Amino acid sequence: MPAFHIQRTHRIAASAEQVFDAIADFRTWTTWSPWLKIDPDPTVTISTDPSSVGSTYDWQGDLVGQGGMKHRWLDRPRKIEIDLHFIKPFKSQSEVRFDIRSVGDETEVTWHMIGKLPWFLFWMKSSMEMFVGMDYERGLQMLAEYVKTGTVTSKLDVQGAQSLDRLRVLGIRESCSMDDIGPVMEKVFEKVHQRIAASGVNVPGNMISVYHPTCDLKTRYFDFTCGIETTDTDVTVDGLDELTVDAGRYLKVRHTGRYQHLGNAWSGAAQYCQYKKLKMAKEPGLEFYPNSPQDTDPADLITDVYMAIKG
Repeated sequence: MPAFHIQRTHRIAASAEQVFDAIADFRTWTTWSPWLKIDPDPTVTISTDPSSVGSTYDWQGDLVGQGGMKHRWLDRPRKIEIDLHFIKPFKSQSEVRFDIRSVGDETEVTWHMIGKLPWFLFWMKSSMEMFVGMDYERGLQMLAEYVKTGTVTSKLDVQGAQSLDRLRVLGIRESCSMDDIGPVMEKVFEKVHQRIAASGVNVPGNMISVYHPTCDLKTRYFDFTCGIETTDTDVTVDGLDELTVDAGRYLKVRHTGRYQHLGNAWSGAAQYCQYKKLKMAKEPGLEFYPNSPQDTDPADLITDVYMAIKG
């Protein structure tokens, strides 16, 4: 059977003891787990003692499948070892481990998953490692926010399949690594606003990002256009390119919360498509921003994510 070892590392501005205690307490996982955000009503059962050797965490849901975890070893504040088993969508067992160490005023957490895929799923080893690795990255970011604030500002609302008319976008095209996409997109939007202001032209419309089909998750390459979607076919702005997005069908997922957690919406949309047997199309993905970080609390930022689907 094909073996795998997935690991991701993140630094958190808290003590090793704080980080260890948050992870060891299974009650916290429903807040920062990267898999539960999309499922509206999962059943989660946690043992009476949630943070000792032998403590258990079991889940079942339409979108997240079924499985469970059990604490095998707790070495505060350095290491946590967990036995993980899946029942649905297929049976498998893995070892989960958290390595925790102090680095100056921060704590470095490395989240591991070690196991073997069933032989009949050998073909999905590389994609599973990629997607679970991305899940771990999202989970560690949410864990960091939870440890620092006691909450996670990320909520999802699946609003279903919708049709969008042809879009006209004025913007700037850019590309970068997934690791840099937040600050790079922020700078691109700053340029867009500056060029609109300098033009003196009134451009009615909504701020938007268009993710081009040339994006490649395997290489973590993102190719996108940030700008404004406008129905005014006459308006132009010096320094902004015109982009047309053809009409099509999309799954809409609304994300409320910090932009750094937007991966939850895209991952959740993919989970939902898989559950509902919606086929994803190789067309641009879209993000609309109904409000602005300039005058909105990060917890209240709204992003409407549109994943292209067939049909």
